[in-house]
Amino acid sequence: MKWIRTLWNTPAVAVIFASTLVAVMGVSLISPALPAVQDAWNISESQASLLLSAFTLPGIFLTLPIGLLADRIGRKPVLIPALSVFGLSGGAIIVVSDFTLILVLRAIQGAASSAVVMLTVTLLGDLFTGEQRRVLIGTNAAILAVGAAGYPLLGGALATLAWWAPFVCFLLALLVAIPGITLLEEPNRDGINSNSSIREFLTGPTSMTPFVVLYLAIFGIFVILYGAQLTAVPFLLANEYQLSSAGIGLLVGLPAVTMGMTALQGDRVLQVFTSFQSIALGFVSYGIGLAVVAITDSIYVVAGALLLFGLGQGLAEPITDTALNERAPDEFRGSIMSIRTSVLRLGTTIGPPLSVGAASVIGYRRTLLISGSGALIIGASWFMTRRF
Repeated sequence: MKWIRTLWNTPAVAVIFASTLVAVMGVSLISPALPAVQDAWNISESQASLLLSAFTLPGIFLTLPIGLLADRIGRKPVLIPALSVFGLSGGAIIVVSDFTLILVLRAIQGAASSAVVMLTVTLLGDLFTGEQRRVLIGTNAAILAVGAAGYPLLGGALATLAWWAPFVCFLLALLVAIPGITLLEEPNRDGINSNSSIREFLTGPTSMTPFVVLYLAIFGIFVILYGAQLTAVPFLLANEYQLSSAGIGLLVGLPAVTMGMTALQGDRVLQVFTSFQSIALGFVSYGIGLAVVAITDSIYVVAGALLLFGLGQGLAEPITDTALNERAPDEFRGSIMSIRTSVLRLGTTIGPPLSVGAASVIGYRRTLLISGSGALIIGASWFMTRRF
């Protein structure tokens, strides 16, 4: 385990992990501030929610071109400007006096965030191999989970001071970008055919089926995460259990605990199961967790079920990243991981309105039960096929 301590002390790894911690601010830090934004600007709830939609939508369309650019000119020449744009566009919101311009800045920030999210995982795949790569991707997912759990508390606290206070935090991205100029190493691209085309790879002899399955898994993961866990569950807790915002935030943050712990054990999991079996087990955990939340009347059982949901997240999300990295040729890794981020953004954008729309017809309990049952069936059947 000595090499793990060495990796933690590697400047490039520190920059990558710090970049992940910055990028995850985009949604989780701002979500609790939406009511304060609504009051300050005298706008509707739907208008305030555009702060999130404007952030997630650009990544669906722009991440692939960014990935192609990173494959062409390198990772560092894209990551450092993306961090700078993320910080400056987010920080500029505190001095803007027009809400439409704020949405434009959030869209620019969202595109930069997609680039950062894509390149952090890509760089771990470029710079490391084997067990080191698997452990670091799991650690990166654990760091993401810590941010996702902690930022809502920070954002909510800052929003009590002023609606714009959470946006000041985005300037921290500059504190990562500036040292990253010297500390981040560009992966060695000697021997890589820079003239090869992604089209040649897609139409070549390599089977695309595993990639398609992994992309579908990523889409499902983030539809479930953002639609069921981060949208339907909070409304259920508010309506059925009359919890305060603080209580809801505490429970919704519970999955991040088990996700982080499980993600750190990804290498050990992959010594027992294949990557596809591990992802399937993640969907099984999702399904059981959501189904239990749907049928129980005990808040304590809900807490336990959400911990089980987090276990599934820790199995599924980082291992999809590991599997894609291990299958991606070096010259196309940026492009392949950019598709992953586009699919991820699509899932995060579709999930919430899908859950709310279903709940408006059948209620949140039935929505969660159907979501959980579907995830359980998919995971169990996928695990038993033992393919790939």
